[in-house]
Amino acid sequence: MSLVIQQKGLTLIEVLVTLTITIIGLLGLSTLQTQANRSTLDSGNRSQAVWIIEDLTNRIRANDDALASYDTGGVFQCGTMPTTSCSDYNNGTARVAAAATCTPAEQANWDLWEVACGLPANVASSDFTKGSATDFIANPMLSVEVDVAERRATVVLSWDVRTSGIDADGNQIYNTIAGGVSNARNQISTVIYP
Repeated sequence: MSLVIQQKGLTLIEVLVTLTITIIGLLGLSTLQTQANRSTLDSGNRSQAVWIIEDLTNRIRANDDALASYDTGGVFQCGTMPTTSCSDYNNGTARVAAAATCTPAEQANWDLWEVACGLPANVASSDFTKGSATDFIANPMLSVEVDVAERRATVVLSWDVRTSGIDADGNQIYNTIAGGVSNARNQISTVIYP
């Protein structure tokens, strides 16, 4: 009588099927994590935008005598810093004192610039220092439309949202089209009666 011993084990096909199913599952988890990261980023941008809008509306209410001066006539353009600084700030190395007095119109100009453009923060050992809330969102665009007769201001802030664009180095970027205007933007607005 001869004994035949059969070995039981996994065949190569069974191992490949198991690996394939595991890889598909892990890719699904990876995609889910990517979507969660995008949602977190978009939520953070919205929180920053709400903070910016609230900051500006509080400034308008505090300086309601110059309501007409807050009208941006479209998207506010950041240019050179206003010559009259109406509040103290720190430039990264020292405190810069505000002007002794500001007219309501100068205060409005300063408020718009400070909220939309941010203050310079030149820190010696840093390549880039974030100086305002607008530095944390992509391509922010602020506009204020004022109706003097109704004593009403409409404040609108829009920004680029994260999409699946990839740059030449393989980094995920904000997807934009010609002219720097994004094809995917979020917006928040409010109407105030100061």
